[in-house]
Amino acid sequence: MSSPRPPARYFHGGVPGLIPGDLLLPPDTTGAERTLTADVLGMGGRARRDRVYVTTGREVARVYAALFLDGALYEVEPVGELVADPDCAVAGVSWEVPAARVVRVVDPVVLARARPFAAWLRKLDRATARAGAA
Repeated sequence: MSSPRPPARYFHGGVPGLIPGDLLLPPDTTGAERTLTADVLGMGGRARRDRVYVTTGREVARVYAALFLDGALYEVEPVGELVADPDCAVAGVSWEVPAARVVRVVDPVVLARARPFAAWLRKLDRATARAGAA
């Protein structure tokens, strides 16, 4: 289901080392095997290897950065049409897009070991609910 781009700030958590102006491309384009998309698919979720995922929830993206294993948190600008993420139960929080451009590096390293894995998942649930209520 396609939606017009709402006025918002978008974030992405994932591979570290990007700088403003860099383009985030989907795994099908980059050939990356180690991705959160692969993890989601491995757990039975719905995800597309031909899309980049962005969120309006900064803390949601922070969790994804940590789950990447010490990934980075970025503010990004979607490139192309935003489509609601069918795997996200909270409307208006997560989006699929063909690509995204890094606007700024919010946190270059989000340490996964700062919390146990289960605590990151609980934080993801809370952050998604808060972002959906905003």
